[in-house]
Amino acid sequence: MTCRVFGLEPEYAYGEEKTKEQFNLDFDHDVDSMDFKLNDEPVTKSFGSRMNQKSRAGVIKPTGSIETSANLQIIGHYFWALLDQYKFTAGNGDENIHEFWGSESKLLKSFRGVSVEDEFVLYLMGLLVDSMKLECSSEDMTLGADFIYKTEFSDKLKGGAEYERVTEELENDLFIMFYDITLELNGKDPDGIQTSLTIESGNNHDVDKTIGFGARHPQGQAKANKRENTISVVTTLTGETVDSILDARYGDVGAVRPTKCKILQVPFKVNVELCEYPDLGLTIFFPKCTLLAEFDSSGVDDVEATLNMATLGSDKVTLLDGSEVTTDMYVKLVNNMPEIAPSI
Repeated sequence: MTCRVFGLEPEYAYGEEKTKEQFNLDFDHDVDSMDFKLNDEPVTKSFGSRMNQKSRAGVIKPTGSIETSANLQIIGHYFWALLDQYKFTAGNGDENIHEFWGSESKLLKSFRGVSVEDEFVLYLMGLLVDSMKLECSSEDMTLGADFIYKTEFSDKLKGGAEYERVTEELENDLFIMFYDITLELNGKDPDGIQTSLTIESGNNHDVDKTIGFGARHPQGQAKANKRENTISVVTTLTGETVDSILDARYGDVGAVRPTKCKILQVPFKVNVELCEYPDLGLTIFFPKCTLLAEFDSSGVDDVEATLNMATLGSDKVTLLDGSEVTTDMYVKLVNNMPEIAPSI
């Protein structure tokens, strides 16, 4: 039987060794694609020959990736792994509020994971999200995550045994569709019709400094370096959008040629509200972004314009409790999941 499943739970301590019985996943979910590998290329020596003569085991730098349909119940774990700050507020009934934002911490939250590939299971420890991508056009929003991790062990499903799902079905876990999404650029609905959205964030972890004498695999947690957030929105060049596109292209409102030194810096917000569950939702807010515009034409096709943004961490965001934080990315998630915390 085909079974391609991935699950997560936060760790108390980075890379803490656990047996498979001690894994206590918060959830598991189906994936469209998944790949975890040790990257353990052997070291070979030829000693002057045209053929390799000897080889020994090389360094292990494990990496992994998953892609799935984004939904409001699972996405919080990925945001906490991507960003370094998290605050939970219990809501009315099961509608709980999770806030995430990027700050200056270089040691991010680590997770344990389980990767199921039909006939065997990989148990992964010390998972860190190195980058994350959200993408949507005319169908569902896809969630992609790239990981680095410390180590793993495996378990073979023998004699026709099947993987026992942690959660057969999460409550209200509908995948996000394009019609659930609205955008705000500089505090208002963007002109025209937007047909594609891509958000990419990266932590640029430094793995090389975690492997030293006496071990093949990472011995400690890799530190995150510069966080890079980029946003891309595709729209069609029309009479409604030409002014805003030229403003972005030339760096100032109303400019008809490149300005001497100005660039547009604007806030950008993505709002998600499920049609069937309007009390649940997601807000991704970038308080200040540089804004550039590119467009191209081909034959008689409509001219497509792309608004490209990169974030700046120099503006404040007010949290639910009234406190202010300086950040380049803030996320407010309302779902039915409890506080994200390591299990006992």
